[in-house]
Amino acid sequence: MISHLTLNLIFILLLLIGYLISHYKKKYEYWKSLGIPYVGISGDLTFQPKTNRNVTIQEQYKKLAAHPFGGIYDGAKPVLLIRDPELIRAILIKDFSHFTDRGIVVNEEIDPLNAHLITLQGQRWRNIRIKLVPTFSSGKLRAMYPLMEQCTKVLDGYLDAKLKSSPELEVGDLMMRFAADVIGVCALGLDCHAIADEESEFRAAGRRMKPLKWKFFVRQVLRSIHPKIIPWLRWKATDRKAEDFFMGVTREAIKHREENQDKRTDFMQLLINLQHEEQKTLQDGAEPLFTDHVVAAHVMIFFLAGFETVSSAVSSCLYELALNPSIANKLHAEIERVLAAHGGKLDYDSLKEMHYMGTGHCLRRNSAQIPKYRIFEKNMHEGIRNSELISPHQRRHQCSYSNL
Repeated sequence: MISHLTLNLIFILLLLIGYLISHYKKKYEYWKSLGIPYVGISGDLTFQPKTNRNVTIQEQYKKLAAHPFGGIYDGAKPVLLIRDPELIRAILIKDFSHFTDRGIVVNEEIDPLNAHLITLQGQRWRNIRIKLVPTFSSGKLRAMYPLMEQCTKVLDGYLDAKLKSSPELEVGDLMMRFAADVIGVCALGLDCHAIADEESEFRAAGRRMKPLKWKFFVRQVLRSIHPKIIPWLRWKATDRKAEDFFMGVTREAIKHREENQDKRTDFMQLLINLQHEEQKTLQDGAEPLFTDHVVAAHVMIFFLAGFETVSSAVSSCLYELALNPSIANKLHAEIERVLAAHGGKLDYDSLKEMHYMGTGHCLRRNSAQIPKYRIFEKNMHEGIRNSELISPHQRRHQCSYSNL
């Protein structure tokens, strides 16, 4: 016979199952209850581990073709997928102040290098962003150009030597190493030697930061259930060795420059300057924005954000040029014309004049066709007045680059 204890446990289990079914049924009726067009549970972003997330988004985007926006689900979380370009423009420009957060909850005690603009929220995000925006002005980029030029000379030398021994070259791998050198010298003022050394520490750190597929899937599932589960479990998002590497490099760079009065024009120097300016004006008891770990976090994200994006953009553009000789010839003619006008000198100003290569066609078109990051997410933290399209209750929003 079944004991009373067993019967009670079965009864409790059935109640729990019934509650979960009712709870999630209500969750998955969210968009229906608002009368907003939606893609049902079959298109759930989280529970399709064998399907590329970008492919799933593209399928949902097509299903909502008749609407400017529509509802989708990431686990049990409702997400508003924005299709209309004007709405996307409003989110990114006009109503940008309403969309500051990405809904990523981090524990800085466990993951100190997650304290960067992608994960920070609210007023702290605003304060740091205001300080960082001027560091990406055209004047600052112009000052970094000589640093990039050094890397291109190393690349030229490597290509000359390599092509003498073999007519074939793995462009994707080489562009990753080139990107590591460029970002290393622009972010930290350090020579990474990634082009010459295939096993350089910077490149290894970049590889370690890419999560394994199963870990990424588990994190997505837990995040879809509740964003605070991962910090509560004290599960590190950053690889320990990569974290130690970036923290060590940042502290050494700060120490070296302060002791030797070594001021440069790279991103690290801009962050150090912000640290010093803040220390002069910081009131007693106030919490500093730019601690060493916040500086290291932004150095790391600067490196990672450019490591794969730059390499994939350049290598895929070179591939497209190889497939389309007419475009390659037109680009070559533009380069020759601009260089002739500048006395054969390739600098920041001459590059700006190569419109066909940049904003006019090649890189711009290639980036639109094969974007590294195809979607972006924003959480709306407050309602927008005079807007019937996006209500305060629809907090999480996704826009797709690749489908515009």
